Amino acid sequence: MKLVEVVIENYRGIRSLHLHLDGLTVLIGENNVGKSAVLEALRVVLARGLNSRRAGQFTEYDFHLADANAMPQTAQAIKLLLHFAEEQRNEWPEEIAQQMNDAIQLDVQGLGHIRLKATGIFNLNLAGFETKLAFVNSDGVERVLKNATPLALISKLVPLFFLSALRDASQEFGQRGQFWSGFLKSIQLPDEEREELERTLQEVNNSVIGASSDLAEVTQRISEARRLVPLDSVDPVVLEAIPTRVFDMVGKIQVHLKSADGAKIPLYRHGEGTQSLAVIMLFQAFVIANLTEAYAPESTPILAMEEPEAHLHPSAIRSVGTLLNNMPGQIIVTSHSGDLVSRVPITSLRRLYKRNGETYIGMVETNTLTADERRHFDYHVRVTKGALLFARCWLLVEGQSEFWLFPKVAELMNAGIDEKNIAVVEYSQGGGPTPFIKAAKALGIEWFVVADGDHAGTDYINAAKENLEKGELEGAHMIQLQDLDLEHVFWNAGFADVYKNAIPSSCLTSLEGQHQSGSQAFADAVIKKAIGKRKKPGLAMDVVSEIERKGTNVIPKAIQDTIRQIVKLAGG
Repeated sequence: MKLVEVVIENYRGIRSLHLHLDGLTVLIGENNVGKSAVLEALRVVLARGLNSRRAGQFTEYDFHLADANAMPQTAQAIKLLLHFAEEQRNEWPEEIAQQMNDAIQLDVQGLGHIRLKATGIFNLNLAGFETKLAFVNSDGVERVLKNATPLALISKLVPLFFLSALRDASQEFGQRGQFWSGFLKSIQLPDEEREELERTLQEVNNSVIGASSDLAEVTQRISEARRLVPLDSVDPVVLEAIPTRVFDMVGKIQVHLKSADGAKIPLYRHGEGTQSLAVIMLFQAFVIANLTEAYAPESTPILAMEEPEAHLHPSAIRSVGTLLNNMPGQIIVTSHSGDLVSRVPITSLRRLYKRNGETYIGMVETNTLTADERRHFDYHVRVTKGALLFARCWLLVEGQSEFWLFPKVAELMNAGIDEKNIAVVEYSQGGGPTPFIKAAKALGIEWFVVADGDHAGTDYINAAKENLEKGELEGAHMIQLQDLDLEHVFWNAGFADVYKNAIPSSCLTSLEGQHQSGSQAFADAVIKKAIGKRKKPGLAMDVVSEIERKGTNVIPKAIQDTIRQIVKLAGG
């Protein structure tokens, strides 16, 4: 069985949340939207040794407080539900199915479902917080258990392993590490071989210690401590250069990495990024080689990991993203990395976001985009510019001029689009605005389209209109420029000299001779020549310099209105 759904109510910053999971699920979103709370909810419900009545797992800080006057003692009950489901019938052996029978509910197709629910309340009689764990039906009614076997088995059948963003290699590769310890326990030697090895170790140890006569003096002086504390009367002090017993040696096994020049360096002496990557690889090795020994063969492990990109170089992050796709078990991670999300399917992403205090989940489903739209979106956003998926609002523009100019003009207007988490996305080479609007709506990202005043711009606006929901206003999500393009907008707003100054004076004189000054034909000709000389990004920066010189009051109204609207959409 796999975990297919997590339902959270009144837990920390989340009032209500329904999260559907895949084999790989990557949670993205801004800080404090609930990503870590989801992983903590898994830990609470699947923690080993959880009692069915009073586990004491919840504290006053776990309750969702509706306002500043709310108290944990009077807050709504915490409810965490994990829904497991079979992908095909009879995934578990008959023996396991019998033991878990009281917890399993079959659907109309005969597939088994298990719903494990943790409830947290303040118990007035106990004057403390109480956690109750129970299996429930699809309608929420608690299932009656004949015994506690299902509660004891569930953490064996779906074991949860948690890696925080602060991965400590010295702890994970220590004797008690959650993965490493399983490998150490697997080391078993026959008694005869073990005894022979320990005799050899003792001989090596004696040779090393015996190489220094000063150590004998140290041993003698420390031995005098037996006058004050009870010690062995014959041999109270033993110096060990190396462990002389196999179990001691096993417990001290260290991982060393060789540098490019061959130098052998302990893992804990390497950088944080290398240590973090080693821990991720350790989990993969554990699942492949050791899981069946530590757990039932039919177990489906869950790895919950915070920010696997922590401390890693961008190229390594992309490799981790690819690795996550191929890891066995079920993977649930949180991430703030555009490099990582560029290597996982868009359908694996779950974007958590807040609106009016409520937590929502955005996701692109398999049928959200057509195959052609998916290719455009992947090329222009996910694979090449994954960081765009973390924005609150996308300003969708036709080309380079808008891409370079809008952020700079917004900066001059003190609009703070970086603080508001607004990103500019070009769409003219990506099949028009439709793929980006569809993806934005699915992910819960606000959007606004800017289109030129030509025929192509009209087509783009019409395409954007088709994506409006009932009740949504055109003006809130799109604008078509009244002029041919952005260059003509600024020409007609008093910036003609910017374009005239971009071409040689002789060329300008020639154009003045060919066209009537002030005519549309003259403006078209000058702008065309200017683009040829300075290119659109260069002209955009020239316009910005002119605004800096003249002041923001000269910015065309359509540009100002657009910037104000995207700031509003982003919650500003």
